[in-house]
Formats: sequence, structure tokens, C-alpha cells
Amino acid sequence: MNTINLKQKWDKPSNALPILFIGAGGIIRNAHIPAYNKLGLDIDGVYDLNNENAKTLAKDYNLKNIYNSLDEALSKENVVFDIAVPADCLLEIVESLPNNAFALLQKPMGSNYDDAKKILDCCKSKNITAALNFQLRFSPMMLCLKDAIDKGMLGKIVDIDFHYSYYLPWHLWPFLEKIDRVEILYNSIHYFDLIRSIFGMPKGVFAYSNSHPKYPNLSDTKTTAILQYSDDLRCALSLNHCYQFGPENQSANVKIEGTEGVILITLGSMLNYPNFEQDKFQIKTGKNNWQEIKLEGNWFPDAFEGTMSNLQRFINREDPILETSVEDTVNTMKLIDALMKSKDNFYKI
Repeated sequence: MNTINLKQKWDKPSNALPILFIGAGGIIRNAHIPAYNKLGLDIDGVYDLNNENAKTLAKDYNLKNIYNSLDEALSKENVVFDIAVPADCLLEIVESLPNNAFALLQKPMGSNYDDAKKILDCCKSKNITAALNFQLRFSPMMLCLKDAIDKGMLGKIVDIDFHYSYYLPWHLWPFLEKIDRVEILYNSIHYFDLIRSIFGMPKGVFAYSNSHPKYPNLSDTKTTAILQYSDDLRCALSLNHCYQFGPENQSANVKIEGTEGVILITLGSMLNYPNFEQDKFQIKTGKNNWQEIKLEGNWFPDAFEGTMSNLQRFINREDPILETSVEDTVNTMKLIDALMKSKDNFYKI
């Protein structure tokens, strides 16, 4: 039985607008729809550039409406637009949104920091309420982490360590082969956003991403990064998403150490992807033994409940803060921009 109570779920909205999907890809099918169905939210319909994809999704999930053009979809009033498209398409769609619209945007916030600033400016000028789908923040394991830190259970944080060595099926996303920089912007951006949301913007960064011979058409699939905070806080990420030797000895661990305690998180959602093993959260404080907190869900799909719930509750004025607002997450894109530029700053030997 748990003797430590930590927050694991975002509160549901008391009322919610219907949701209209812009994009009918795998993330909508495998994460958004299961999460929204668990919440009992109403899905209005779907538009996709490939109308057959939209028809298939609507048939599989009994969606009410299929929109035949983007203009037709965006003319719908009193909905939340759930936009899940490649980054290089996002700015154009945001610019097409009607004034005073509500939108949840797939990460990243455009292809680069310049795109992100343009998206932010557009949302401000058109009074669009928009959040980015940085859903890792809302996963049960990371809500537990933030709650434990906020309660001071770990004391002063002195070490942040991400160590991954697992197999990610990169072939599931063939569009990534056209992208100049893949790993940080499309994959590990979640981890950098999480770190920034809890610990703030670092003073400086260094990152280097590598390719893998099994994926010759991908620019990079592995990353090593260091984030500079204070002299007594180390933050390091070793991220290998290309482990080729089966499930044994894979790892996807996050360890946060403080002066009074430590938390070890295993991201089961990354192991055996996309079948998803169970996420795991363990904590040790003071002289107490290690204790596992039984999690009430996983990153996939449960965290997707949180981003939509927060947006709907913010619209209803039930939540005072839109946690992943465009105003906030433009700073994640600023951090990503710095990480990707830092590769040129090796000290040459």
C-alpha cells in the first residue's frame, strides 16, 4: 500500500467543447482518440489533406463529420481544433485559424524558433487561445515527479540524469527522412520541455546528435546533451534510440537526486514501442526504504488527457494557467534552437 500520495491526474473539465481534428495520422488514432474517449469528450469530426485517411479514421471511430477542405473545417464554430500535422505545415494552418479560436497544436511549435515566434505573434494578433501538446508533462509519472519536488520531498535538486538505450521504430515516421535535424526537434524535445518546465531555462547548453548506419536516410537518431544550471546541479542526457539487440538490457530511465531524496523513473512507454510497457515510479527519501508508487496510467495514451483537459479547463476558467500555452512553449523552441546550434562549439583538438 502506498504511504506517499502524489498527484497523478489532471482534473477533468466540467464542460468541454467538441474537438475537431486537423490531421488523421497515427498519433490521433493511437493516443488522442483513446484519451478523449476515456474522458467522455465529444469529437466533432476530422479533416485530413488525404481524404481517404479522414474517411478511414471516421469509419473506425464513428466520427460524425468528415470535412472535405481545410476552409470547411475551420469554419466550424464552438470547437477546439486539435491540430496534428508536420511542423513545417503548422504555421500556415495557425495563420488560417479564425479569430478567437481555441487550438491544441502538435509539437514542435514549427520547424524552428523563428516559426515558433511567428506562431506566437499570430495567436496574439488573432486572439487565439492555443496550447502545444507537450503531453509528457501530464503523464502520471511526471506529475508525480513535479508534485514531489514542489512538496520539497527531495530537498535541493543536485542531479538530473536521463539515460536511454532502447529501440525506437523510426520507420513508422517516413516523413522524418526529409527533415534536416530529426532527433532533438521531433523526439527528445519532450525531455527538454519537461526539464525546462520544472527547473527553468538553463544558463547554457551543449548537445551533439549522431546518426546510425541502420537509418541512412535520417539525419540523426541519438543525442548527448548537457544543460548548465548552478554549480551544484548537474543535468545530463544520454539518449540512444537505436539499440539493436532485443528487449533484454534496454533502458529508459530518469533519475532526479536531491539532498534529501531521490526519484527513479522508468519510461516503460519507450520500451517495446508502440506496445508500451508500464511506466514505473520509485522514490526514496531520508532514511526510508525505496518505495514504488503505483501509477494510474502511462504516458501513452493517458498523458493526452491532461493537455486537452488543461486547455478545456482554461477555456472554462477552471484552470488559471494554460500550462503549455504558446507563450510558454515558445521558450522550449528557444532552448531547442540553442541545443541544435551548440553542436558547432566543440573544442577542437
